[in-house]
Amino acid sequence: MLFQWGKALQRQPQHWPEGCTPSDPEMTRRIEQWRASLLSSEDTVSRTDLGAGSRAHKRTDHDGKDVRRVAELAQNSLTPLADVQSLVRWLRTVRPEGRFLELGTSLGVTTAHLATSGWHIDTWEGCSDTLRLAQECWKAVGCDAHITAKQGAFNDHIAALGEDVWDVVYLDGHHRGDATLNLAKALAPRTAVAMVVDDIAWSRDMYRAWEELRMQDGWRVTFTWRGRGFLLKAPEMARQHLRLA
Repeated sequence: MLFQWGKALQRQPQHWPEGCTPSDPEMTRRIEQWRASLLSSEDTVSRTDLGAGSRAHKRTDHDGKDVRRVAELAQNSLTPLADVQSLVRWLRTVRPEGRFLELGTSLGVTTAHLATSGWHIDTWEGCSDTLRLAQECWKAVGCDAHITAKQGAFNDHIAALGEDVWDVVYLDGHHRGDATLNLAKALAPRTAVAMVVDDIAWSRDMYRAWEELRMQDGWRVTFTWRGRGFLLKAPEMARQHLRLA
């Protein structure tokens, strides 16, 4: 299983698992056109950042709100296309359909690509203005039917959950170590297959959190890939820690 997953995450088609198909080219083209429009946008958004925020210089308006150029936000926050497509292939290798929870929607480009995988994407975002732009993207490219979005603080959403369980949970919206540990603890019982922690090398604090997470008993197998940490339930597998090239 790990060998197949590792092959799916590779960028070169000759390494992909047998039967692993690339993303729909027309949908990819639409999403990437949206990415390009964000990168060239002259608009601004008022950011409500409930996490550690960006390392980029912040500007405030007369109400004290954090104002960002959309182009700057896109430049600093959007995941490269090759990485997103690798994650889509990985999801399809995990299973043809499933439920995916993303904490940290940002501008919604990654969310849109993930929604082409055949999985349903639940995504949470703290900033209402940013989420509005993301929803415009999903509607424009035609993937909104596969995405359910919630705006607000992550802990509030967790407190209001019913019996929800996701196959994969993706943490990419709170770059503080203690907050990441608390979110992972709260969502581990609701994670069936794997939890992915993005930006584990973003700071010493985040890497400390990753090191603590990967040693916890609930995760039998862990591996790192392109700055992300993967935590697997895998109760049938021997305990092991790996690093993918």
